[in-house]
Amino acid sequence: MRRSLLAGFALAALTIAAPAVAQSATATAWSPMSFDWNATTKTFKYRVVAGMSAAKSPFNFNGKTDGELAMVVPIGTTLVIDFVNEDGVPHSAEVILDKDPMPTEGGAPAIQRAYTIKALEGMAQGEKDVMRFKAVEAGRYRLFCAVPGHGLSGMWIGLVVDADASITPRIDTTVTQAHR
Repeated sequence: MRRSLLAGFALAALTIAAPAVAQSATATAWSPMSFDWNATTKTFKYRVVAGMSAAKSPFNFNGKTDGELAMVVPIGTTLVIDFVNEDGVPHSAEVILDKDPMPTEGGAPAIQRAYTIKALEGMAQGEKDVMRFKAVEAGRYRLFCAVPGHGLSGMWIGLVVDADASITPRIDTTVTQAHR
């Protein structure tokens, strides 16, 4: 009897505690400025949403255009970018060098494996992909939509790979891009 009473109290405690865990897991809302950083593995996780509504242009990543936002990471970082297209127009992502002239379309990523599936034709609304690559060379890059004409229309954000391996990664809205 005593054992079943203790088991009942333990079950009740777990039942009461469970909603609090679920609430804390969902309490943190995603924002274009949020990312995960694992200093031990030097892994930077970031979500990129193509064609966010309520942006100044449908040709945007996380609501930003023309390099208004940049991921800044130390050299040697593994980037894991969760990409989703929320727009009714096909979009993709590819890392290119931050230099002008901007290419009219993708097909020549500056970092190995730094592109989504269907880079040139774009992914349909609701499609997702995960880009996973290592930033081995310091420099300035652009994460741009490789669908013909989209990058030229402003659909790109920055990626800065800092030579200082000890810097703390961040999302920056003040980085000056080479084209400006």
